[in-house]
Amino acid sequence: MMKIQKKSLTTVLALGTMMSAPVFAQDVQTGLKDLESERFAKAEQTFTQLANSAPTADNQYYLGYYYLRTNQLDKAQAAFEKGAVADPKAQLNNVGLGAVALAKGDRAGAKAKIDAAVNATKSKNMDVLFRAGEAYTLNEKTNDPAEAVRLLDLASKLDKKNSNADIKMAMGDAYFIKNDGGTAVSRYEDALMASPNLAEANYKIGRLYLRGKNYPLAQTFFSKAIENDPEFALTYRSLADALAGARAYKGAAKNMELYVQKSNTTNPDYLTTVAKYYFLANDYIKATSYLDQLQGKVNDPVLDRMYGWAYTALGKNEQAVQALNKFIAAAPQKVIYDDYKYLGRAYGQLGTPEADSLAIINLEKAAPEDTTENLYREIAKKYNDGKKYDKTFDYYAKAIGTGKPLNNDYLLMGLAAYNYGFRIGRDIMKEDTAGAKQLRKQWFLRADSAYAKLAEITPAYSPAYYYRGVSNYYAYPSSESLSNRAFVPFLEKFTEMAPQDITADASKAPQFNRLLLQSYSLLAADAVTRKDETKAKDYATKMLAIDPNDKRAKDFLEGPKPAQAAPAATPATTKPAPKTPVKKGSAK
Repeated sequence: MMKIQKKSLTTVLALGTMMSAPVFAQDVQTGLKDLESERFAKAEQTFTQLANSAPTADNQYYLGYYYLRTNQLDKAQAAFEKGAVADPKAQLNNVGLGAVALAKGDRAGAKAKIDAAVNATKSKNMDVLFRAGEAYTLNEKTNDPAEAVRLLDLASKLDKKNSNADIKMAMGDAYFIKNDGGTAVSRYEDALMASPNLAEANYKIGRLYLRGKNYPLAQTFFSKAIENDPEFALTYRSLADALAGARAYKGAAKNMELYVQKSNTTNPDYLTTVAKYYFLANDYIKATSYLDQLQGKVNDPVLDRMYGWAYTALGKNEQAVQALNKFIAAAPQKVIYDDYKYLGRAYGQLGTPEADSLAIINLEKAAPEDTTENLYREIAKKYNDGKKYDKTFDYYAKAIGTGKPLNNDYLLMGLAAYNYGFRIGRDIMKEDTAGAKQLRKQWFLRADSAYAKLAEITPAYSPAYYYRGVSNYYAYPSSESLSNRAFVPFLEKFTEMAPQDITADASKAPQFNRLLLQSYSLLAADAVTRKDETKAKDYATKMLAIDPNDKRAKDFLEGPKPAQAAPAATPATTKPAPKTPVKKGSAK
């Protein structure tokens, strides 16, 4: 649609000498205000009624102007032609015909018509010069800001009182097109000097800051425009965009909805934007409510995308899968990584092996493009839930490889390698061959590497040392582990730190005490191997302090019990069998 330019009503009403009756002036004012606020249906009704009731050159001009601004170029041309016939001496309709030619891409024809109108008035008619300059700013593709400035300068010189805000606003628009933001702001500020409550001026200053992504300043000027005129609908739309740029999506949705209400628009694009902002504000019910309003009105597969995203967030996963698959099939050229992300998440909640596989496939498609959520973590979790620990390890490695790792990535990657190590020789390579031992060693040492990185990043996190210790212990057969003692320094470090952690946060006691029991047990086994009975007993005592019923520690401290003697013979004919003594082992 052609870019809408809004002019103050005082100047517009002064254009025609025949528009002197108050009733007509009021109708024009109402129509222009509706046009400014993009209430297009009401504006069209007003200008059509004026032209039908009194087909003067001025009324035809306003009707043509409405059609020009709403990109109905053939209708605009017809209205301007009628106006030119109604008063051949008046030149505004000829300027309008030039503007139509420009909008249609006929630059040479447009210039000829506009120049002819300006020359016919000997460059002495301020209104003709103003509209001629404005014509070169109306269209986004076929404009000429330099020519606009030249004509508007001529108009400005005829404004003896320097009070015409419209000329200054059009000047600002020309500099806006030239990307000369500083001069554009100055001209809009000049307009505010002439008309202090001109909402359009504050709106357009805000628009400049919005284009420069200075969202706070844009919001400030849009708020001023709303104070000037709460019914100036365009401001709410731009304010919504500024709030969305600052990720204030709740406010964006509210203001976009106000724009829809105040403009009375039924344009599906704007209703879709409201739905989008409500979605981003996590108000999925309102988002789908707006989407429901578009059913049957819009043949756009993008609506299925938005339904799919919203349904995923609402937990309506089957509907989400259906909507997103429909969208992807209908518009493959429009598919973005977010579509696969939400589809993958929806599949992941269906709870079937087939759906889990499809979840991973779709998340895989999205992960390389996602720069905010690191979808490799979600894939890793999905594999971990299925106890596919080797895949879990691989995808946490990919998550880390994005360059934005979390401490938890190293923790969970290490845990995946640790768990996979235990499966080797049990579920994988079930025979305890040399190959199985080597593979088990590789996976436990991978776990150790992950926890080493975690300890480097967060040296105060004591479980990192525990897992380094047990990973080094289980990487080798027990006899070799007790010989190389690689596990010992890490478990000693953990047993120093963990009691302090429990003192600082008692909620950690259940988890940390379990890890301490295992640590003391392995350290006791190391002490026994080194024949350090005092140290071994010390560790066993610490185990009992945590769990008085720990059988390993009790058996070690009590030592093996002597065998019981067989009972003496009795006169009974049947002799009872002797009781087999129970042997007690040491803690290992």
